[in-house]
Amino acid sequence: MKRNANAILLIVALFLAVVALNFVFFVDSRSTEEDELTGDRSSYRSTPFGTRAFFTLLEESGYKVARFEKPFTALKDNDPGTLIVIAPPPTRNPDEEEFSALSKWVEAGGLLIIVDHKIDVSIGDAIVRTEPANAAAAVHPLQPTLFTRNVEKVALSQHATRVRVDSRAATYHIGDDQAAVLADVQVGKRRIVLLTDPYVVANNGISEADNVIVALNVLAERPAGKIAFDEYHHGYGSSSTGGGLMSYFRGTPVPWMMVQAGLIAVLVVYSYGRRFGRPVALRSERRTTNLEFVSSMANITRLARASDLAMQNIYSEFRKRLCRFSGVPARIENDKLAAVAARRAGLDERELSALLARCEEISRGAQVSEPELLKLVTRTREIESQLGL
Repeated sequence: MKRNANAILLIVALFLAVVALNFVFFVDSRSTEEDELTGDRSSYRSTPFGTRAFFTLLEESGYKVARFEKPFTALKDNDPGTLIVIAPPPTRNPDEEEFSALSKWVEAGGLLIIVDHKIDVSIGDAIVRTEPANAAAAVHPLQPTLFTRNVEKVALSQHATRVRVDSRAATYHIGDDQAAVLADVQVGKRRIVLLTDPYVVANNGISEADNVIVALNVLAERPAGKIAFDEYHHGYGSSSTGGGLMSYFRGTPVPWMMVQAGLIAVLVVYSYGRRFGRPVALRSERRTTNLEFVSSMANITRLARASDLAMQNIYSEFRKRLCRFSGVPARIENDKLAAVAARRAGLDERELSALLARCEEISRGAQVSEPELLKLVTRTREIESQLGL
């Protein structure tokens, strides 16, 4: 038991050590490999290129915000008022069916905000294209609108592009002589807002210049309903990854902890399955039964004519049990013992007293024949059985 307890304590200590080391030395490789073009723009991410600060800002400012973790084909059933799509990875771009559902949702009155370096979509009768821009060129408000209110300077990254919208219903808000950085276009009952640099709403850029004002201004004409951040195309949502439980722990030290815990378990099993010491001879089991032992002792006693020894063994145990049954001390005289036992068990007092006296005489060396000895032993066994001794 002590060995098992020590083993359990050792396993627990090793597991806790592994957990501590994983949390201390774990480095999210995605964070170290990200840049402005490849960074994960999810609102779950608190890395420099994530958008958790923007989500938290809206939440703490009283906006009704949520995370949309379903394909765009589910927009009709969930019906958020505003959908913000921020630079989904190229490997998870929406398919044609999703774009069709998204277009219908916008035409029906939903507000779509797209924030990305590269935008190449056709929604309704609007064709949207982005193009490279001069990184040194400064942008400024192009006209007074709700989107440019209180905006004097916008900080952009060197990867910011410019957007051109082929539609008569397009409006350019912030840009330069080349094209716009922030624009919107009427599609059906609602408009699509286009921002060509995620840096404006990212954790590392939203606090620069007037970027936070721009981020809030694009929501000035939002319809009723929640503001939903698209997370499905960033890999969140039950049907988007297909990884089951392991996808939930993606990007955390938990998978490594599980592997290391498994290795520790294998090591413990291996160590307990091997012998660390000299070989120990197997214990030889006793081949004789109790009945054979009794038979042998009886035969030895008969050959030695040790009737007194046999009676002494039987009588002493019988008398102890009888005293315990009667509730009297072991040193009581036979007559008194017979009286108490007979009264309690309903036996013949004279017969029991005579039996005790004769057995004691024989155990002290008195001569006895084998038939008499057998008769006395048989009677003691009958009394023991009758009294449950």
